Amino acid sequence: MRDTNKKKVFVIVIALIVILGVAYKAALAPMIKSKQIDEKIQQAEEYIAQNEFEKSIDVLEQVQNLDIKDEQLLLKIIDISMSIDSESAYQFLERYVDVVGEDNLSSHIKNLLNSAKQSTKEAELNISEGKYASPMEIKINSNKINIGNIYYYTTNGEIPDNSCTKYVGNIYITKTTTLKLIGYNQAGKCTDVQTFKYSIDESIFDELNDNIESSKKLISETKVGNAIGNISKEYKNKLQYVLKNAQKLINNKIIKYNEANDINEELIDAIKAFKDNIIRPVDKDELKNYINKAEDLYNNSSEGKQIGQYKSGSKQKLKNSINDAKKVYNNDSVTQKEVDNQVSKLENAINIFRQSKIKQQSSVEQKILGKYVVFANDDSGLGIYKFTRSQIIAGYMASEGFNATILSRRESGNTIYYTTSQGDIYVKVIKSDTIDFNGEIYTLLNAYQLISIVYDRWPDMANYEYLSYFGVSKSDINYFYSHH
Repeated sequence: MRDTNKKKVFVIVIALIVILGVAYKAALAPMIKSKQIDEKIQQAEEYIAQNEFEKSIDVLEQVQNLDIKDEQLLLKIIDISMSIDSESAYQFLERYVDVVGEDNLSSHIKNLLNSAKQSTKEAELNISEGKYASPMEIKINSNKINIGNIYYYTTNGEIPDNSCTKYVGNIYITKTTTLKLIGYNQAGKCTDVQTFKYSIDESIFDELNDNIESSKKLISETKVGNAIGNISKEYKNKLQYVLKNAQKLINNKIIKYNEANDINEELIDAIKAFKDNIIRPVDKDELKNYINKAEDLYNNSSEGKQIGQYKSGSKQKLKNSINDAKKVYNNDSVTQKEVDNQVSKLENAINIFRQSKIKQQSSVEQKILGKYVVFANDDSGLGIYKFTRSQIIAGYMASEGFNATILSRRESGNTIYYTTSQGDIYVKVIKSDTIDFNGEIYTLLNAYQLISIVYDRWPDMANYEYLSYFGVSKSDINYFYSHH
């Protein structure tokens, strides 16, 4: 009897274990399936990130097979697959409809089916046309197209149709390309051909990378300080700031050419400023030579009105420049850049001083200096030239003209040749009141004759306000009106 009871208890326990096992498995099954779905969806998304689009679609098919009647799962699959290929997304939708039946579809699913039959939308791309500094992945914005739309493209300039390369996931552009796209819906209706032009110039990208490496090296090898070979904190920080922006730009997936070019130019300027301000041994020998040269000129010159003398006030200007140069020379903390700048300033001061020396006028210049010619007297106005020792002044009455600064002169016979800031000019004296000026014949006029011409045409302009531009003095004006 006792053995029989033991057997009954054993059978009951086994039955309970089986029942509990089945119940536990039934309870865990949804959780297991949900975990499998999540893992596979994650795997599909990872494949997309790696541009392995076919593998992603295969995994999404496995996901759908785990619960093909689940509408929310279908919508998630469609959302993912639309970023790869709208046609594949439509196939997932069709499989769901076949299993569930059209009579059991929600309004949302019905709307999706209907959208596949609507007119195909033109593609909207993630990257606009333009010039870029690196290769790029062109993608169609899946949020802007209907499910089931299929796109085909060419990159050789030919017109695409549904026999051309199908868009799946992306279009990789590595060189200057004209991309042409066409889209079809499930009914076979197509869009107009869309054309997108992309220019790729990687040379600026390579140059920018080289300058980034140069910047890193300068920053790592140059210490902040006051010793020779050091740099100030200010210039180091400036280079680091521009370098940071350049590195941020090249880490972008899409790099516009003008942005790369702009930051590259900024980096070039920052590198130059950095190098220019590294503390180096200062060489003052050239500055000392110019100081000696300037002092010799100063000590061996005199001011006056005679030929060989210098114009009044010119020696004091030279002396001031010499004093400025000596201050820089005697400054122990001066930089090489400051020394070099002072050399240029003193050299310029010496040249200006030499130009102030009173020279014998040439025979041709004696006849033309201070005289005028009228080179135009028509509807456009009155054009006037005046010859001075340092300039040939030209312009129109009541409007801007130009001053051609004389840089050098050479006389040959009755002709003088000028090199000016406006180009080469020659003046040939034909007779006392007639010249050939660059191939045109003009009558030489004194101030009285010029004012007369202006007065005859525009009496209101025959005054100092207008004529002073051409070097006419108040005494010239007064003389004219006292004798007119």
